[in-house]
Amino acid sequence: MVIVNKTLASIITLVFLGSSLAVAIEEPVQITSGEITGTLLDSGVQAFLGIPYAAAPVGDLRWKPPQPAIPWKGVKVMDRHGPGCIQPGELYMSEDCLFLNIWTKADDNEKLPVMVWIHGGGWAFGSNSVGTYDGSVFANNEVVLVSVNYRMNSFGFMAHPALSAESEHGVSGNYAILDHIAALEWVQDNIEEFGGDANNITIFGESAGGASIYSLLATPMAKNLFHKAISESTWINGDNVTDLKNANGFSESAEVLGERAIATALDMAQVTGSDTLSKMRSLSAQEILDLEHGVALIVDGWLYDKAPIEIFAEGSHNNVPIITGYNDGEGLMMIRPGRAPASISDQRNLRIQQLGDLGVDLVDFYIADNEQQLFDTEVDYSSDSVFVRASRELALASALAGQQDTYLYVFTRNSRDPSQRAAHFMEVPYVFGTLPERAPREDKELSQLMNDYWVQFAKTGTPNGQGLPAWPNYDLEKQMHQVLDVPVSQGAMDRKDQLDEMDRYMRTRYEAAKQ
Repeated sequence: MVIVNKTLASIITLVFLGSSLAVAIEEPVQITSGEITGTLLDSGVQAFLGIPYAAAPVGDLRWKPPQPAIPWKGVKVMDRHGPGCIQPGELYMSEDCLFLNIWTKADDNEKLPVMVWIHGGGWAFGSNSVGTYDGSVFANNEVVLVSVNYRMNSFGFMAHPALSAESEHGVSGNYAILDHIAALEWVQDNIEEFGGDANNITIFGESAGGASIYSLLATPMAKNLFHKAISESTWINGDNVTDLKNANGFSESAEVLGERAIATALDMAQVTGSDTLSKMRSLSAQEILDLEHGVALIVDGWLYDKAPIEIFAEGSHNNVPIITGYNDGEGLMMIRPGRAPASISDQRNLRIQQLGDLGVDLVDFYIADNEQQLFDTEVDYSSDSVFVRASRELALASALAGQQDTYLYVFTRNSRDPSQRAAHFMEVPYVFGTLPERAPREDKELSQLMNDYWVQFAKTGTPNGQGLPAWPNYDLEKQMHQVLDVPVSQGAMDRKDQLDEMDRYMRTRYEAAKQ
């Protein structure tokens, strides 16, 4: 293992990295594709930014599983973030975007726990260069922090009959999940060079990143690539899981959706013939970004032989210690004041329209008792259907599989107004220790506690440790959770009745589609 010597002899040039004063590192680190150097921040943390973990997925590699990074000669200086993957509004982006960042403070011959962060953004936008995701606090807390980019939107989830025919496995789509797997394989092969322990890897992510954690837990192809998992605000629902060849009760097949989008983009009634793939790959990045095409995890018979909801219900997922949880006001991101139904009757009609005949027993859980509750009830429905149900699903699956180290949290802190609920994403700056400098002292203390919980879990498989408020295990009988707020407390059976009915509704929809 080669880790930077922290004496002045290893420092060759002063540089600036973001807002932190940093110095370039002279001694290179050998990874599988070549030698690299990074920078030593003024905190003592070593940062290696923009490391390619796979070949550029461009040209003939567009819409193919990621390939190994192309080796180079000489020493590459990794002192700046790689571009984000193609997305709306991003200024610094490229199809050549499969890069990862590493923050470490390891000494020579040290093997620290490794945490691999997968960012959110609806599988459509975001990158590992976002300032909130700076890994310095984690590195200072004795873990090696890795953050990864991955293909998104139609670049990461396009399914099409021509792509499936080309594949040796007869499948298409799920390229984003394959990128995650490639990044974890890279970590297995290289992380010890940065002082990390390849046998102690925790994957974690939020929102779409939480959906990625969900996806990795559900596929046997990721087995043994990680040893613990943390899923924050798991973004999995009926709208973003589909089947490659068949309708699944929530949407048409992924191939039908992809074929329609491509045909529209190429202004053809149907895209057929031997030149189909060349026409698809001749589309510009902007044309692909503009496709009328959504994103969805695809049950393809290769990565997933059945819908993940079935895998988790039977407890056959990758069974590792897990923390999962959600914010109590997730739906505030989607339901703005003034946009709730105008009356209880309107809300009931909307629920019936959304849930259909199979959801009649679920409707009454999400109808306000009076007009003053309309907004909060709408937030509850959006929260539970989009994020909360799947987050609890992971805890139930883990407990069902006999995993003793299962933990659930509910984050309820709104630092801007503690009297209000915690909206989507609000917990992330607490986890990374990147709250604004002006944040109140009690919020900084909660942030330190949450980072300590996450790190303790990465080290030992439990968030419990000396000096930390006790966090109860989650089990099927008591269903206890930790309330992350000021002060920290505990609760049980959060939203149990409506979530149980929502689980039943989701399973019924999938079962009905098979008949």
